[in-house]
Amino acid sequence: QQQQQQQQQQQQQQQQQQEETTVTGAAPSASYGWLTLERTEYCRTAPTPVSKLDESSEYPATPHEEQPNAEARLLVQSYRGEDELQVVMQSCPMVDGDEASSESCAEEFQSYLSGMVLWATPAAAGIVSILIWCICCLVATCRCCRRCCLCAERKGPRPARLWHKFLVVFIILVCSITNFAASLITFGYTGDVSLGVNDMLCQLLTMADETLNGSPDLPKFLGVDEGINRITMVRRLLDVDGRAMTDVRAILDETASFASAMDTLEMKINHMKRVLTLVGQHKVREHTCWFCKSSVGDNATGELGLLNELMLTIEQSSADAMRNIQKAATATLTGRPLVEVSGAVQRGESALETFKRGYAGTWVDGYGAYVSLIKTLEDARHTVFLFMCAFCVVHAVVVSNIAVYQARRSKAKYPSSNASMATWCCGFCAATLALLFAGSLVLLAIPVSEMCYFWRYDLYTYDGVSDYYRQVGLFDRATPNKAVDTLAVDVWRTCLTANGTGDVLGALQLRSQLDFQRVLHQGFVELEDKMAGSVVDIAKFELLVSQAESFGGLFILDPEDPLPLEPNAASKMIGSSLDPDDREGPDGESLIFGLNTFASLIAGKGQYAFAHGTAGGGRLITATSPTEEEVSGDLVVRQNALTYARLKEQILSEPAIFRCDVMDSSFQVTERSCGFREFRAAVLDYAKQVRDAGVTLGQEAQMARQLIAYDLQNSLSQLMSEVKALREIFMCRFLWKRWEDFDTSLCSIAMPAMLNGAVAWMVLAGSTLCLVVLHYKIWRHLLDNKVVGEELEHFAKKYGYLSTST
Repeated sequence: QQQQQQQQQQQQQQQQQQEETTVTGAAPSASYGWLTLERTEYCRTAPTPVSKLDESSEYPATPHEEQPNAEARLLVQSYRGEDELQVVMQSCPMVDGDEASSESCAEEFQSYLSGMVLWATPAAAGIVSILIWCICCLVATCRCCRRCCLCAERKGPRPARLWHKFLVVFIILVCSITNFAASLITFGYTGDVSLGVNDMLCQLLTMADETLNGSPDLPKFLGVDEGINRITMVRRLLDVDGRAMTDVRAILDETASFASAMDTLEMKINHMKRVLTLVGQHKVREHTCWFCKSSVGDNATGELGLLNELMLTIEQSSADAMRNIQKAATATLTGRPLVEVSGAVQRGESALETFKRGYAGTWVDGYGAYVSLIKTLEDARHTVFLFMCAFCVVHAVVVSNIAVYQARRSKAKYPSSNASMATWCCGFCAATLALLFAGSLVLLAIPVSEMCYFWRYDLYTYDGVSDYYRQVGLFDRATPNKAVDTLAVDVWRTCLTANGTGDVLGALQLRSQLDFQRVLHQGFVELEDKMAGSVVDIAKFELLVSQAESFGGLFILDPEDPLPLEPNAASKMIGSSLDPDDREGPDGESLIFGLNTFASLIAGKGQYAFAHGTAGGGRLITATSPTEEEVSGDLVVRQNALTYARLKEQILSEPAIFRCDVMDSSFQVTERSCGFREFRAAVLDYAKQVRDAGVTLGQEAQMARQLIAYDLQNSLSQLMSEVKALREIFMCRFLWKRWEDFDTSLCSIAMPAMLNGAVAWMVLAGSTLCLVVLHYKIWRHLLDNKVVGEELEHFAKKYGYLSTST
């Protein structure tokens, strides 16, 4: 039943993959969910716990001189010169899919192996040691071999001399100390190799797992698999004919009248503001436009202005938030922009798939495929090495000394040589294995060292990724020439090079394309905050119309350099208006004097009258009369008053002194000059148009609120959620730190320990060989004495003329 259930699940997965292939048009990529379980299993027993990382940190590259065992990392290159492994890596692909270079790869690999022959000397010495061991064993078992010219047997027993005994003691002492120390050192380096390899496996699986499957916390990362799924979902949601985009277009169409009302109000306010600015920025015949400054504002006094207040009120209303959402949605999710965003997302999805294949093919299917084998071999190696360290200590300190002690203290006439024979046999075993161990460590450490150098200073650099794109599989498999996928290369660079930023979306060129999520999210948050308030403040619009009606034509005499006037009349003349009669000021308290009062203040009541005044009587003041010549005989203060009076009449009578620009329904502005009365009427018309547009906006905003605040947000909720996850938790800079930890474990701990361990094993082998030679000589001495001595005694008894000496 379990097998049937598994088969059904596999069939369902295959169907889902087929559906995915049908939708995306590409073959589905492999899943690496098993990495999480394998990582947990391996890291549970790792010597060093995996560090917690922050996905937002920069993690700068560790300088060469600060790397652990920095000198040891480059030791092999200092002896071998160039990195000979680089040529092999240039010819051999690290991932499947590039069969064109297989022949050249085999040739370069064979060439590389031939260059390793010299470094196989310790292993060759171990093999030679086996041959010598076999010869010595043959000599031990066959007396005929002991009678050959190379190892001729003695003709008679011979006692050991005193200096022989001292030399034996000295050699035994030195070799025992050397073996003991070398065994302890080897024991330490063996532990370092085991620590580095186990940490390396844990770091490798952690890096691969977090890259492909993501991490929920410290670091918080989606993972390439999840990123591909979310980008695929974003692409589907951005489909022009999909439900989400169809709903967006429908909502934008239904709220088009609101957008038109909002734009109309802004354009009318800006048009009115522009005209009033043009009129009020300079004084007109020494007169200041009070309504212009009141509406537009005054930078000198810091007055905001009524029109600016209206704009500020609109910007603070929910209508502005809704309009911003409309603009953002229209600018990115409709028409040509939508096609561009969708196309960029599709390219990003393909590039991320390429990166996944290359990365997984290199680290998971390539190096990661041997994790179990490496773990098994390393555990076996570590166990054998520890056993051999203990064996060498026992051999040098215990067995060797016991053999010498037994020969020294034996009461027999001819002491037995068996102990010495066992000692040199064990010594041959220890020396042979030590040489083989040293050779295997050297043969392993050299390619590892060159691989570390290649990784650090060639492949994992900005230019190295593009140079080796075929080797790591960062190419488009759909093209015959296997062209480089530049976006996939940029993803590798941003995650796994020293100067990368970790911005996956930026590398895929989607950061700016998907920025609409941030804009829309801010817009919806702002709209939610503004929902409680009113859309527009109608009272301020009515105030604008009221002021335009009452003060639209209020121009106040305000000369920059006032002329001397009658002291008693100056305060009333300066600040006077163009209205015939006196009127109440805008503040509701002050009194603004009109033309009639101004005329009476010139030379007394009834002496002068304005052409546009209503008092009548006296001399008529127009735009040109009385002239300066006509009043040259009057007092200066009176001449100055008449000068200001003529300026007032000029304002009131000139037909093109003001601007009354007209804006049509398409917001096209036609410049038009006008007189005082037309300007006052135009200002009032501007204000009424602004008020009417504000009222219309309020009505349209109420009708559009439900559509934009709720319906549009619901239609975009899934898309916003997917894009938000990609924007916020798809930063991969921590992977560089993971790779550095992996590099440190293998290249700064395990590899130097291999080299040092190889030296220690060779020292141990040399010391053990000294003991082998010594005990072999002791064995031959004792064996020849016993064999020859006993034969001589036998023949002496039989023939009586032979004697033996002891």
